[in-house]
Amino acid sequence: MKFNYTNIILFSLSLNILLLSSRVYNKRNHKSIILHTSNENPIKTHRSLCECELYSPTNYDSDPEMKRVMQQFHDRTTQRFHEYDERMKTTRQECKEQCDKEIQKIILKDRLEKELMDKFATLHTDIQSDAIPTCVCEKSLADKTEKECLSVVYK
Repeated sequence: MKFNYTNIILFSLSLNILLLSSRVYNKRNHKSIILHTSNENPIKTHRSLCECELYSPTNYDSDPEMKRVMQQFHDRTTQRFHEYDERMKTTRQECKEQCDKEIQKIILKDRLEKELMDKFATLHTDIQSDAIPTCVCEKSLADKTEKECLSVVYK
């Protein structure tokens, strides 16, 4: 892609004009809102732990607001730890049940394997050839007749 420097300059110039015109419009039509507050109800600023001197224990011990903030923090963290503990208890229980099931499967498999090995060991493996029954098929009269007819036809 080929960019012309004149196109870039024209685009930036038009953008600047647009921005300046919007600023002028905002200055003319902007109505400032002034908030009047009485001295009776001063606006309370909120402090966090990091705004105080970190290594000054007097800030934590003597200030009731800081004590309240610290107590809230402690309560929330203990609550979160208890919730985490409860979730972990259920997770551990599920994992334990799953593990027990797998152990029972392994034990059952080993037991069946041992029983099968014992049964195979008791089988007689010394089979002799005369112990196998043999079948001598005698041909029927129809088979013999058919064979004779076929041999006559082919001769």
